[in-house]
Amino acid sequence: MNEVLVRTKSELDTARKNKSSIIIIEGELASKVKKSKKIAYAGAGTLGLIGAAVAAAPVTGGLSMFAAAPVAALTGFEIAAIIAACFLGVGLLVALFKDYEEVEFDGKKLRMVLKRKQS
Repeated sequence: MNEVLVRTKSELDTARKNKSSIIIIEGELASKVKKSKKIAYAGAGTLGLIGAAVAAAPVTGGLSMFAAAPVAALTGFEIAAIIAACFLGVGLLVALFKDYEEVEFDGKKLRMVLKRKQS
């Protein structure tokens, strides 16, 4: 069983690409993944709107509340979830939750455990 501890977006992407059987996410990254989980299961139209918001984000790299508010109104997702999804990347989220299921989340310790789905 291949278990990996990640704390950054790049470590998470590497663990997913390496098909780790268990991914343990710690810190603020765990919170962002949890907030944006629903977006990973959204339809193509919704993902397109979120992708457009990312493309329209300022060159400074951040999606502001001003840019996220219309997307939130159109999609029904919380602004915090949209901003978290934009930070992580919608493609990474969709790929992650396509192959993994959430086993545990501890909001106090900011820790999430994902287990690779059996195929």
